[in-house]
Amino acid sequence: MVERRGRPSEQPAVALDKWELETEDQTWYFDRSKSPNGCYKVVNKFEPGRSAKPKIDQRMYGNNPVVVVFKTSNRSNAKTKMKVINKNIDYVLGSKKIPGIPAIAEWLEVGVGKSFINKYKQKYNLA
Repeated sequence: MVERRGRPSEQPAVALDKWELETEDQTWYFDRSKSPNGCYKVVNKFEPGRSAKPKIDQRMYGNNPVVVVFKTSNRSNAKTKMKVINKNIDYVLGSKKIPGIPAIAEWLEVGVGKSFINKYKQKYNLA
């Protein structure tokens, strides 16, 4: 006989044969007679019109603009330019296209704050 430690349970544990696990996006169905090792069905809750990717908030942090220094192409003689964007840094880094910056542009540096405007103007000799 195995000696058990601790207080004996008053009610024996009941093993469930059927149950559901509901999350925000899915419902998981379990049934030991159909699948003894795990769930047998998963139902996704999809709402038409709901985007799968959350939108990034475009509001700025305080009053700090995002400063982007870029070359207009990957050529060695490409012009170096600077763009000041009044959006959130996460939006700027995550967006595919930013107005005023060509799609083939090479980004050299990105900074948040007004101090980077003067710093990048001196570093890259921008007017």
